[in-house]
Amino acid sequence: MDHRPFLRDPQEPQSLQARALMRIRDAILEGALPPGTPLRAAALASELGMSPVPVREALQVLAAEGLAVHVPRKGMAVSALTAESVANAYDVMGALEGLVARQIAGKLSDQQLRALDAVRQEMEQATARGDHEALLHLDREFHAQMADASGNARAGEFLRSLWNYTYRVRRVYPRSARRLQETVEEHRSILAALQAGDAEAGERLVQRHIDGARDDLLMRLKEAQ
Repeated sequence: MDHRPFLRDPQEPQSLQARALMRIRDAILEGALPPGTPLRAAALASELGMSPVPVREALQVLAAEGLAVHVPRKGMAVSALTAESVANAYDVMGALEGLVARQIAGKLSDQQLRALDAVRQEMEQATARGDHEALLHLDREFHAQMADASGNARAGEFLRSLWNYTYRVRRVYPRSARRLQETVEEHRSILAALQAGDAEAGERLVQRHIDGARDDLLMRLKEAQ
């Protein structure tokens, strides 16, 4: 499985709880455990080759991240993906990422700007060849680099959970052709605002970008019904 720093902690987990968390989270994100699937600690522990204790601990973390829910009288299950929950996630994401843009505008080093621009260029190439999967990961990489540059650990933590939550549905419903081109142009504008030190424009452009992603995804969900 490809390393995805925006989906999991960048370092290899050391504890059994961390290993269980990574394995179960990956299974949820990649669709191997679809929404509504029961998450039984004993069965998962047997599959993972460990005791139920670290698995139960991992499930509590997944519940805090929004990937699992407590079902009355039934235990834990993979959380559902409703249009309302996705819209709410994007609304919070837009506010947080707008804050990040405001914080880093005009403060990025040359190295950070080059790294962001390199990702942006890769996004344009992925769009040109219609590679939705690559674009999904590059988009998250761009925003993850912004969050890391802000030094706001709490914002980064919340954003990681939101990215994970929306990733599940975005991978099933790729961007429309129109949205693909808009995404390229929006990242170019965001980077220009950050480089120019225009905090107000950076925040506004990021929020508009997130709103556009939300609206496109909701449209795709509606079409699939």
